[in-house]
Amino acid sequence: MIFKLDVNTEIELETVHDLNRLRLVMEVNGLDKPNFSELARRLGVDRRTVKKYYEGNIETKRKPKKSKIDDYYDLISSLLSAENKQIFYYKSHLYRYLVREHNLECSRSNFNYFILKNNEFAEYFKPKGKKDAIKSETPFGKQAQFDWKEKLNFTFKDGSEIQFNVGSLVLSASRFKVWAICPSTSQTHLFDFLANAFETLGGVPSEILIDNASTMMDKARTERSDGKINPKFQQLADDFGFKVVPCIRARPNTKAKVENPMRVIDEIMIYNGVLENVEELYEKMNLITNEANSRVCQATGLPPILVFNKEKEHLLPLPHAKVCSYYKNITAHAKVNTSSLFKYKGNMYSVPPELIGKNITIEVIEGNLNVYYNKKLITVHSISENIINYHNTHHLQMLGLTFKEREDEDIKDYAEKHFKELEKFNEQLSTVTTKST
Repeated sequence: MIFKLDVNTEIELETVHDLNRLRLVMEVNGLDKPNFSELARRLGVDRRTVKKYYEGNIETKRKPKKSKIDDYYDLISSLLSAENKQIFYYKSHLYRYLVREHNLECSRSNFNYFILKNNEFAEYFKPKGKKDAIKSETPFGKQAQFDWKEKLNFTFKDGSEIQFNVGSLVLSASRFKVWAICPSTSQTHLFDFLANAFETLGGVPSEILIDNASTMMDKARTERSDGKINPKFQQLADDFGFKVVPCIRARPNTKAKVENPMRVIDEIMIYNGVLENVEELYEKMNLITNEANSRVCQATGLPPILVFNKEKEHLLPLPHAKVCSYYKNITAHAKVNTSSLFKYKGNMYSVPPELIGKNITIEVIEGNLNVYYNKKLITVHSISENIINYHNTHHLQMLGLTFKEREDEDIKDYAEKHFKELEKFNEQLSTVTTKST
């Protein structure tokens, strides 16, 4: 478009960006403003657009709106720093932690965008490869899948450390999860977990898909062999009424419904170095479990807890209470006295002196007392009829505290004499007890 001025000048106007040149010429020659409406018609734009570009008001930018997540930048940077003991395996772990513990209010998608647009934060969450798994579904009540999340090393706020495991039982249809912290993956703790898990469910699934761990399988199942189920585990299965279905060795994806949620269990590591004690660890594990059962499952489109309310109607009934209690570990709690002893059924047993005044947990397993402090196994005693039961090392440690000024050899000599006196005392007391009986 050629725009002819009242002076001997013509300006070619191709776009609205040429209007600023027109303004300069008009002002230099003392001419009035052009007809913006006419220019708008010729350029095919709005009159206000012509006026804006003519007057040069095109550099105005909107003030960027501050995101709610921006206020959490420093906190997120601190949480993801190498110095922090807390571990966030996935963006979803960090998101739920901030919502749960720091009242973050934003959508999950906005949070993911915030993390990914920051190179430092995005680098922390490197994508992890996924293995293919066979997609399969089972009817209500038919199947559950079991596995362990093993050897999680955890540090408390005071610097003390423990190693624990998490038992995982997932109902295949509803995806309802039962997760519990266990000191070990021994057969005794396996049986204890399953017995308590069935009581939590209020019933028993028809079959349980397992791996080939030695606590459950004496001989692994392969493509050419059915394997051999451990007799004690088979007895538990018979008592509760479920069928044991072992996976083919080296095919963990067969039980993908229990394998895939394992990354959610890793969420407990976001509290590494933050919690005060084991009780808080249990509370957070329960919280993570409840949240996982309340979130919408991608496979079903519904929260597991909602589907479970229907699936539990199809579970097999629990056996008699005596059967359940037989497989549960008997636990008791005691306080260590100033002699580094705790009491169980009237008799005294020793622990290391550093536990004096502490509360300990005693687990009764096959005639033994397994003693735990903060879920860490401290010592093991055979159940005894003796009134006082010291381990040699605990005895020497106590005498070392009592006689700090003496030489080690003198303490060992005294310990030997003292032990003989204890044995004689136990024998004499046993005689008195026998006569009175």
